[in-house]
Amino acid sequence: AGAEGLRDFAIAQVRIDLTPLGEERVEVVLCRVFEYLAMLAEEGAGAAAREAWAELAMERALRWRFAERGDAAAEARSWAARMHVYSPQLALSGGRLLGGFPAEGVVACLEAMRPGGVLISRESKAFQAVSPPEEDDEADSVCVVPLPPSLPPGSQRLTEPYYGVQYERRPIASPLREKLQAARRGERMPAAGGAPAPPLHLPAPNPFFATELEMKEEGEPQPALQAGEASDAVHWHATEVAFGRPKAHVVLHLACPAEAVSDVTHMNLWMAVLDEHLATALYPAALAGLSWSVSRHTSGVVLRVSGFSHKLPRLLLTLADQLLRWDGAAYAPRFEPRREKHVRELQGHFKQTSDRLALYYLHLLLEPTRLPKEAQLEAARAATLDSLAAFHARFVRRLKLLVFTYGNLAAADAAAIAAELESRVSAAREATLPRSDWADSPVTQVRAGAWRLTMRPLSAEEKNSGCLLYYQLGQLDVRPERAQLLVLLRLLQQPLFAELRTKQQLGYVVRSDEMRHGSGRSCVSGVYVLILSKDFAPPQLQRSIDDYLRTVPEAVIGALTADEFQTARGALVTRFREPDRTLAEAFSRRWTAIEEETYDWARRAKLADALEAVTLEQAQALAARLTSAPRLAVHVFGNNHLAAFGENDGSGSVAIDSWEAWRAAQDVWGDVELQ
Repeated sequence: AGAEGLRDFAIAQVRIDLTPLGEERVEVVLCRVFEYLAMLAEEGAGAAAREAWAELAMERALRWRFAERGDAAAEARSWAARMHVYSPQLALSGGRLLGGFPAEGVVACLEAMRPGGVLISRESKAFQAVSPPEEDDEADSVCVVPLPPSLPPGSQRLTEPYYGVQYERRPIASPLREKLQAARRGERMPAAGGAPAPPLHLPAPNPFFATELEMKEEGEPQPALQAGEASDAVHWHATEVAFGRPKAHVVLHLACPAEAVSDVTHMNLWMAVLDEHLATALYPAALAGLSWSVSRHTSGVVLRVSGFSHKLPRLLLTLADQLLRWDGAAYAPRFEPRREKHVRELQGHFKQTSDRLALYYLHLLLEPTRLPKEAQLEAARAATLDSLAAFHARFVRRLKLLVFTYGNLAAADAAAIAAELESRVSAAREATLPRSDWADSPVTQVRAGAWRLTMRPLSAEEKNSGCLLYYQLGQLDVRPERAQLLVLLRLLQQPLFAELRTKQQLGYVVRSDEMRHGSGRSCVSGVYVLILSKDFAPPQLQRSIDDYLRTVPEAVIGALTADEFQTARGALVTRFREPDRTLAEAFSRRWTAIEEETYDWARRAKLADALEAVTLEQAQALAARLTSAPRLAVHVFGNNHLAAFGENDGSGSVAIDSWEAWRAAQDVWGDVELQ
């Protein structure tokens, strides 16, 4: 729920994402909203309402007082937009600080929230729609069927002007309007099967609301490995109070066997079901300024928790318990809707544009452990709640715990948190997981020469073609060439776009950048150029890219003046020397060093030093070497260009007949000692 408002009026909004069961009982859902409004109106300006308001006002005040600001430009844009709504004196605090309880205003707003003034907007795949006129443009196509010819009295059939999507506006039917009016009077609609309606009440006091906001004593800001007696867990900690925020960040990394990590379908389904369950069960924590995320990692699962440090440990332990135990009763009603949604998301892969497909095939070629979407879709269709429970059992069987605590946490408190986490992990698992058994993410080592994968479109609607060229440069993080590459890309991006997109007009999308696979000791860098075109087939696009890149060393890099080069390089140096602006930025940089096992807290400063040492001649030499580096080309033909399928691109590249066979025949990069 929320509100949108200008100076003279406001609109209260309630947004509900319906499950298939919710679609079937949408009238019950709508009545529940008005039943809740009736309960609020009955409470009016009573004691419970005042207590709820006081807690909300305090929570808003804490968010305002301890907000972590963004960069200056973003803040200025935000303030300017708010000045259209609030007077200059309230431009920053308006709508954010609540003040005292506005009893008369609350009663008046609740009185206005009646069925006679409601607008119900409903979007559903159950509705039929008309596809827009077919145009040769960049918009995504829509496959739908015609609307029924007749409309109820007083209805209108309208067309959204930009995408041409048709929709209807119609009066609320009398039977539904009467039910909503009854709900607003406080009459309760029974639950499914005639069961009594669930009780309605104002929120209970929030158990996650922070009341202790004192800052801890200043400690060592760089993470240090904490030694515990007979401890199997790995715990890094740093007390950081320089930002003046009584907040903390904690990461719980559970490394699990490769068989669990490689089961992408069940891992994704579990993450989705768990996330939906937690969003409901832990909603009070989000209101109290705490946030969390659970994500799949190359070696297991990562739980991140951040916010006010007072109640953060309580949330962290609750989340850890949810990760470690199988809650079948909570997951059962959520599993099938999430599985069906996951299947639909995977099916969407087959309607992707050619440039996205080119990137997808490149990742398949370079990541030996990546599963194709077809295999994921087959597994998602076959998944059951029982198979998900079996996956969870495999996941917790062997675990290794890594914890990183950072921010307004004393070392002793952080150690107690880590010890409690280790106790719970030890109780849930059967055995620990040695570091040598952790899953990893190897990267394909492209052999010298040029290789080309040619693919047809997956959708009959895709008319555009995609051409992707990738040059693999190796493990540059351990050599000065990484700094040289960053400078080269800075110098290349704008001229490449101007030539291929603006001047030659080869396609809608023209972009180039560094592409990195793996991390830490196995990180491999490369450069890619990608074009999406409606007018040219991939062979022509590749010839144009090749022709342009051959001119870069002399015509682009060599033509720069010393001042132009120093300006471009200086911008990069400035970016990498920028200090951390927020606690979140400081945490993120340090966690990256732990996650990638570099443990180099000054890596950005070292890279800035290396950038300052890059010369124009080095950038020019790297540009000349780029076109001779091992290369992968991915051609995805749109339906407009199938006549050119199989055409020789003139590059002398070797055709890849099967991406699976090619990938299996390649070596992979090994770990290296980082400098």
